[in-house]
Amino acid sequence: MANRVREIKKFVMDKDFYIVDNILGVEELLWLYHKLLDTPNWSLTRSSLNDGAGRLAFTGFPGLEIQSNETINIKYLSGYFQSIIFRLKKDLKNKYNLYLPNKIKRIHIGAKSSNSKTFDHVDSTDTSDWTILGFLNPVWDQNDGGELMINDKKLDYKPGRFVIFKSNTKHNGGFVKNDELNYWRITCNIIITR
Repeated sequence: MANRVREIKKFVMDKDFYIVDNILGVEELLWLYHKLLDTPNWSLTRSSLNDGAGRLAFTGFPGLEIQSNETINIKYLSGYFQSIIFRLKKDLKNKYNLYLPNKIKRIHIGAKSSNSKTFDHVDSTDTSDWTILGFLNPVWDQNDGGELMINDKKLDYKPGRFVIFKSNTKHNGGFVKNDELNYWRITCNIIITR
């Protein structure tokens, strides 16, 4: 077990993030996109900053809280995203010899348009936490923006892409540039811990 912990630390120091593509196919992404948008309980005042400040709808973005710690708000979707975590863990173990923790700290969904602005932030200051960010649109035009910035490195928003990084890493979801975009840019933000 001690060797495994040292291996994880080695990989963290060598890489800022891990990318896993093609975990979800187009058909599954299309189903998931509509399933998420049809789910009740969306909040219109989500923010990338966890400062506790009340937000007006036009200064934040819509968000859907599926799970926070042991509180599961939407059981079906919590189980669905747990299965995605297992697929990602298997892929990361096989490709990078990286072992991720099992405990879910949160599963949140964010929907952004060109009016949604985010800021540089960290998801958690706990060094044992990992963030899994998933791009859930079935289609996306790269000219519309919406990329992810991690430590000043730009990662394109690609349908079905998952980016895994330590939760205390500074990042920002790039702005959607197309003011006439007629659909939401949907991402999942999952934090797992020991």
